[in-house]
Amino acid sequence: MGTASETSSSKRKTKRTAHITTWLLLPILAIAVLLRIWGIDFGLPFVYHPDEPLYVRIAQRIFKTGDLNPHFFNYPSLFLYLNALAYVPFYLVGRVAGLLSSPSDILEPLMIAMGVGRTAMPSTFLLGRCLTAAVGVASVLMAFMVGRRMAEDYRIGLVAALALAVSPTSVRNSQLITPDTLVGFWILLSLWASLGILRVGKLSDYVIAGITGGLAISTKYNAGLVVLPIVLAHFLRWGCKGSSEKKLYVALVLMGLAFVLTTPYALLDHDNFWQDLRFEARHYSTGHEGMEGDTLHWYLSYLWLTEGLLVLFSLIEVVRGIVRRSKAAILVSFFCIVYLAFISRFVVRNDRTILPIIPLLFVLSASWWVHSYEWLRSRFNHSVRAVSFASVVLVLLVLAMPLRQTIENDLTLATVDSRTTASSWIVENLPEGSRIVLESYAPFVDPGTFSVTAVGRMIDHPADWYLSNDFQYLFFGEWMYGRFYRDPDRYWEQISQYEGLFSTFRHVRTFNDGGYEVRIYQVQSQEAAGQEYQLCR
Repeated sequence: MGTASETSSSKRKTKRTAHITTWLLLPILAIAVLLRIWGIDFGLPFVYHPDEPLYVRIAQRIFKTGDLNPHFFNYPSLFLYLNALAYVPFYLVGRVAGLLSSPSDILEPLMIAMGVGRTAMPSTFLLGRCLTAAVGVASVLMAFMVGRRMAEDYRIGLVAALALAVSPTSVRNSQLITPDTLVGFWILLSLWASLGILRVGKLSDYVIAGITGGLAISTKYNAGLVVLPIVLAHFLRWGCKGSSEKKLYVALVLMGLAFVLTTPYALLDHDNFWQDLRFEARHYSTGHEGMEGDTLHWYLSYLWLTEGLLVLFSLIEVVRGIVRRSKAAILVSFFCIVYLAFISRFVVRNDRTILPIIPLLFVLSASWWVHSYEWLRSRFNHSVRAVSFASVVLVLLVLAMPLRQTIENDLTLATVDSRTTASSWIVENLPEGSRIVLESYAPFVDPGTFSVTAVGRMIDHPADWYLSNDFQYLFFGEWMYGRFYRDPDRYWEQISQYEGLFSTFRHVRTFNDGGYEVRIYQVQSQEAAGQEYQLCR
C-alpha cells in the first residue's frame, strides 16, 4: 500500500510540475514572438540588408524554375530550399486572392548596390523574415528542452529559454532572411539528442543527433563541429568499448546522408561547390573591412556587452562542471569552447557567427543559477522563501540589460531611418536626370528618374574621377564609411581618403534619422549650385 501511495504521490507531483512548467513557458514564448515580430518590416519597401536580397532571389528562382541547383555554394542549400518552399503557400494564397496568376508575377527586388535596393513586393521579404522569426521562437523552445534534459530540471530550461527569448543577438538575427538562426536551431536539437545519448543511449537519440547534425551542416558549414558532442557523448557513456558500438556509426552515416540530401549539388555540381567553398574560407581567413581583427577579444567583449553577467555565470558553470565531473555540463561546455576557439582562428568576426553557442551559454548559466539556489537553500533552510525571492530577482536583474538592448534595437528598427527620408528628399529636391554616384548602404535612388552610378566605396575613385565624369551628387552611407571611423587605428588610410572627398566637395545635407547617418555632397561648384537650387534649406 505504501508503494502504491508513493507512486500516486509521485505522479501527482510530476503532473503538477508539468502544469506549472507549461504556464511559465507559454509567456516566455509569447515574449519571444513579440520581440521578434516588432519592427520586422523594417526598411520596406527599401532593402537595406546586404545579404537578404541574394537569398530572396535564389529562393524565388528555385520556386519559379524548379531548378534545385542554387548555383550558389558560399553557404549550403537547406536554408535556400526552405525559403523556396515557403513560396508554395505564398503563391497559392496570392492566386486565390487574385493577386498572382503565375509564378512569374512574384517580383525580384531591384538592387543598385550592396544594401541599396527596393522591392515592389514587400510581402516577399516579410515571408522570409517571418520564417526566420518562427525558427527563432522554436529555438527558444529548444533551449528549454536542452536545459531541462541537461540535469532533468525544468528550472534550468525555463531560465535558459527566457534568456534566449530576450537576447539581443538572437532577436536581431531572428528578424533577417539569413541562415544563422536556423543553424542555431539544428545545433540545439542535435545537442538535445546528444544529451539523450549520454543519459540513455537509445538508438532514436543517435538517429536524431545524426540527422539534425547533418541538417545543421547543410545550413552553414561551420556547424560541422556539431559532430564532436555526438562522439563525446557516445564515449562518455560507453567508455573504451564505445568504438565497437554500432549506434555511433549509424549517427555519422545519417549525418552525411542528411547533408547530401539537402545540399545535393555539393556532389552534382562539385566544381562550383568547391570553388565557392574555398572563396568563403578565404573571405573569413583574409578579412572583411569593418569586421576583422582581434577576433577572440572581440567575441568575448561582444558577449559581455550584449549578454552581460550570463556569460560570466556560464564560465563559472564550465569550471564547476569540470570540477564536479558532471558529464552533461562537460558535454555542453566542450562544444562551446571548441566552437569559440575555432571561429576565433579566423580574421573575420561578427555576431551571427557566435550565435550558435549563445543558447548553450544560457543553459550553462541557468545550470549555475539552479545549483547556486539549491546550495543557498540548504544553508538557509529556515529562509527558503527569502532565498527563492532573491534568486528570482537576480535572474530578472541579470536579464534586464539584454532586454533593454533588445527593446532599443526593436525601437530603432521600427523607426524610419535617414535612408528613407533621404530618398524622399532626393525626389523632392533634385532635378530628374541628375548624375548621381552612390556607395553601398546609401539611400535608394530610382534609376528610372536619375542617372545613377554605383560604387562599392566612394574612396574607390579619387576626387578627379568624379569631376572628370561630370557627376553632380555623391551619396554616402554610414554602414560603409562609418565602419572605418569606428576603428581609426586600423583604417587611418581609408579615413584620410574619405576626409579628402568631404573637403573637396560641397556639403549639401546630412540626415541622422533613426540613428543612421547619410551624407550628400555636390560635385559641381558652389556658385553653379546656388543658381539652380537652394538645397541646404
